[in-house]
Amino acid sequence: MTDYDPDPEGPSEADVERFGSETALCPQCGAAVWDQATICNNCGAVLDSEGGKKMPVWVFVATILALIAFALVFVL
Repeated sequence: MTDYDPDPEGPSEADVERFGSETALCPQCGAAVWDQATICNNCGAVLDSEGGKKMPVWVFVATILALIAFALVFVL
């Protein structure tokens, strides 16, 4: 057994070489995640490149539909 990993929950040596050892905190659960991660491996939150949370698609769609409805009410 040549690939002994003292922390099985942590990153492997190959991961540290590939991604570096920089981490950021997940804004949803506070877990340490890779600074380049797009999804938190603890809670599944979607992260942007700065480690913040992205706006869910349904919020964007609901906003657009609300703006269209508002415009139709006042135009007609």
